[in-house]
Amino acid sequence: MPKDDHYVIIGNGPAGNSAADTLRREDPEARITIISDEKPLYYYKHRVPLYTVGGCEAEDLVIRPYRGYQEKHIRLRLGQRVEKVDPAEKVVYLRHMEKVHFTKLILAVGASARRLPTHAGFADHLHCLAGFDDARSVRDAMEKASSLAVLGGDLTSMGFAREARKAGKEVVFVLYSSLFWPVSLKDEIQKSVTKRLTSLGVTVITDAEPVTDVRPEGEGFTLTLPDGAELSADLVFSFFGSVPNIRFLVGSGINTEKGVLVDHLMRTNHEDVYACGDCAQIYNPDLKDYWVSVGWGNAEAQGEITAMNLLGREKIIDYQPKEIFEMDGVTIRTSWWKSFA
Repeated sequence: MPKDDHYVIIGNGPAGNSAADTLRREDPEARITIISDEKPLYYYKHRVPLYTVGGCEAEDLVIRPYRGYQEKHIRLRLGQRVEKVDPAEKVVYLRHMEKVHFTKLILAVGASARRLPTHAGFADHLHCLAGFDDARSVRDAMEKASSLAVLGGDLTSMGFAREARKAGKEVVFVLYSSLFWPVSLKDEIQKSVTKRLTSLGVTVITDAEPVTDVRPEGEGFTLTLPDGAELSADLVFSFFGSVPNIRFLVGSGINTEKGVLVDHLMRTNHEDVYACGDCAQIYNPDLKDYWVSVGWGNAEAQGEITAMNLLGREKIIDYQPKEIFEMDGVTIRTSWWKSFA
């Protein structure tokens, strides 16, 4: 590659950082820039529940400090929202229409909390934990709260319930089995999840989806279940997985569906534009369909492979993404899922 190449990566999570590290290792001379709308440094998302309940501090979440990027000559631009991408002109537009030119682009933007349409009427009363900013915004209230209601869930909700119980909070978990993310819970797995949560001291409510109302009452909230029963909590949390952060690609000409559509080499429909991680829908020639994967390990692997393909190495993504998810003592085995549940 010529020395004036500029590789731009949108996203500062495991996929983006893995891609950046691979590009630097394989192309020591190129310019590399990571752009992220989040302000925190690259951090362990699985520790966010622990931070939320006051079990650790913000610095304990950090994976790589600024000096780590400086040593690798990777420019890091945090708190910079990408407004649009022009793949034909090879330009990324930031807020205030600042232009960042690229020769190759990797979209590793990750995802945001998924909110249910059935919760729209009381969404303002629900807290999500998609990232550090969500946790920081509710941390003070968590310190004062003694009772929590959890609606969901997903892979994060299990860890959150555990940490909340360790912190001495009362937790009621309204289990949405059919909407559990990334795969719905079948009878055997639901029983296992319920047993594990119960062993932690969590009260589990099943067959009560969806909650029909959440309203402020006193200093807390009252939840109404489908059968009319009510329960109270100081704070209410919503865990239903995530949706890719791809709205800024509208009008770019980059093909999207529920994520960014890429081929088996992680390429979009535009030359020199790639995607990986939670935002990517990857084409499987054998299935003749697109698939998505979740999990930290899968994101890191995709980031590395995407970087190698960007450099012309043509590494094919493994069509068997990690199938084992450990959810706080409960093992879930899954294979393919073609769309976000």
